[in-house]
Amino acid sequence: MPPSKEAAVQRGHFMKKNFAEHNRLFFLSILLFIAGVALVWSYFMPGERSSGSNGVVGSEIHLTEGMKKVNVNAGMQVFPDPEGTLSYEQVRSPKEQITFAPAMGQSAFGLEGKAYWTRVTIVNGTASDRWVLRLSNAIVDTVELYVDGPSAQASGSAAAYEKLKDHYWAYELSLPKDRDVTLYLRTTTEGSMILPIELMRSTTYADKLRSEYILFGLYYGFVLLMAAYILSMYIFMRNIAYLYYSSYIVFFALSQLFWNGLPQEMLGEQNGLIKFLLRMLDSYEGIFLFFFILCLWFVQFFLDKVLQLNVFAPPLRYATKVIRWISPVAVVALLFHWSWFSNIAIWYELMVSISLITAITVSVLRGNIAARYILLGMIAIFGFATPSILYTFSVFDYNILTHYGYQLGSVAEFIVLASAISYQTRQIQRDKDIAQQEMIANQAKLVRVLERWNEELEMTVQERTEKLVQAQKRRNELLQNISHDVRSPLTVVQGGIRAMMLGIQVHPGKQNKHLENLYEKVRYITRFIDDLFQLSLNEQNEASPYESTEEIAMKRWIEKEFVLLGELVTIAGLQCESDVRGADDIVVTIDPHRMRRVLSNLVHNACKYSDPNTQVELAATIDTDGIRISVTDEGEGIRAENLHDIFERAHRGTQSDPSTGSGLGLAIAKEIVEQHGGTITAASELGKGSRFVVRLPLDSAR
Repeated sequence: MPPSKEAAVQRGHFMKKNFAEHNRLFFLSILLFIAGVALVWSYFMPGERSSGSNGVVGSEIHLTEGMKKVNVNAGMQVFPDPEGTLSYEQVRSPKEQITFAPAMGQSAFGLEGKAYWTRVTIVNGTASDRWVLRLSNAIVDTVELYVDGPSAQASGSAAAYEKLKDHYWAYELSLPKDRDVTLYLRTTTEGSMILPIELMRSTTYADKLRSEYILFGLYYGFVLLMAAYILSMYIFMRNIAYLYYSSYIVFFALSQLFWNGLPQEMLGEQNGLIKFLLRMLDSYEGIFLFFFILCLWFVQFFLDKVLQLNVFAPPLRYATKVIRWISPVAVVALLFHWSWFSNIAIWYELMVSISLITAITVSVLRGNIAARYILLGMIAIFGFATPSILYTFSVFDYNILTHYGYQLGSVAEFIVLASAISYQTRQIQRDKDIAQQEMIANQAKLVRVLERWNEELEMTVQERTEKLVQAQKRRNELLQNISHDVRSPLTVVQGGIRAMMLGIQVHPGKQNKHLENLYEKVRYITRFIDDLFQLSLNEQNEASPYESTEEIAMKRWIEKEFVLLGELVTIAGLQCESDVRGADDIVVTIDPHRMRRVLSNLVHNACKYSDPNTQVELAATIDTDGIRISVTDEGEGIRAENLHDIFERAHRGTQSDPSTGSGLGLAIAKEIVEQHGGTITAASELGKGSRFVVRLPLDSAR
């Protein structure tokens, strides 16, 4: 059953004392985040493309002594091969009339071509003949390099050009001085054709690779630390939303690992795990999309829990649920290599983005405090990831932001949400400490009050006992009744005081209920004394009027009494089971206080004569035939010869120890039940337990 709106809203306000609760500061935070994203854009986004700078002359690249690195895209030419059928000989042959178009610095060519041919002529005017050609895209399917004829992957060509093993697509070239060398590169992919190519000196390549590894180490170390931190929050707080978010971080990191090509570099393309993933998912892009779709799936589960759409935007909850369960379909399409999968993945990612943006925005507008933090994180990751998305469609050129936008955005997002979660944890702990201090203060106050009440009660009992001692035999029996009936609730009161003296903590949400229960027991004891005295007078006058009768909804009353009696059984170290059956609308006129004493006496006897960890069963049936209430224990049982005498006053069977009771409880219970027009019976088997059954007519005490 879904939670009520009030309860869900209370759970949603877990950060109500932070700065985001104040709208002005929240809007200022949004502006600061947007300004920060714009500042990063202005720093990393390149200006207009230029084909004549940095050694590029037309379709040739001239290497000079002061040059360490050159952008090949500025001088290369491209030719799309949508079907992927052209060979190197066909591309070079004049008969095919293939026309290469200048790339003009462009490195992203969209989703139109399955294969692309690129061509560039290099003139080496330096003394160094060792240069490295690098394609900065790890998830293309194949790359074939041809240098003035032979393929770089053909045997015997390693003397002029060699594929490096420390990077996914990097080739070390031997470029003779003052000689034109034409490079042909054939690249295939099922996804977006992204071809950022650089030519750099070997030393520059080594320095850049080392710097990248350092940054990757810092980034993935930070990601693992965040995942471990969020997972620890789940372990300590048992909030499933934290487990979803931790899973999202892990799968996002795995997708970025393959996007950066680190598994290929660290493990090698012939590694068993890499070969297994390629066999299952067909390509490196398929592996990347597999983990990326999983991370989107888990982030949807996380936001569903945190945004509480069932409270703040119920219609959106069903829409997001439909999109959430499309994720397995996308994964299946990937595993079975469905055609046009890249297009399916792009539309799926678009649907997820739109649904999340809409859900977060609506939740913010409707007062969800947690959604405000998520909105700030969304601004960060979408702000940095948008260039990467547009780069896929060849809208932007290659730069640090387009290549590493998701990773930069994820760092900002993780920091924002981790700060929110950390604040939530501190707030919960602070509230818990305050509640604990209040509970300790209230317990100390309660102890003092109960001690005073206990002293007053003892004085009252002593005074009345002295008067009863002077009375006749009936008064003496009445004193025994008082001693018997006061013991059970007083035990509860003393047990509660003892628990507080020992420092046993009570859950803040149950504290008032605990105190009210103790207070009720004390009042109950005082009423026992007055009521038993009146009962004695009634018996002497052979009268049986009940002046405090009430019309009671019997099922609800019995259920409430069973709860209180179950607590008494639990305190006694026993197990309790209860079962109440019958119609809710049956109303009976009884004296609830005296009937409560009947049930209390029966349960008290069951606890007194049962071994620890045994079970006491409370059952009631209410129907047109009357009311049947039973108390069953697994105690020592009653001998058959004593069974018919147990309802007589002062009868205690074979028990000789006075501490076990005065034997008046069942006699009192019988008198009360009979005054209501009912009966009470007992059945017992020695060594197996006893069952007491109270039967009342529907017109009890009318």
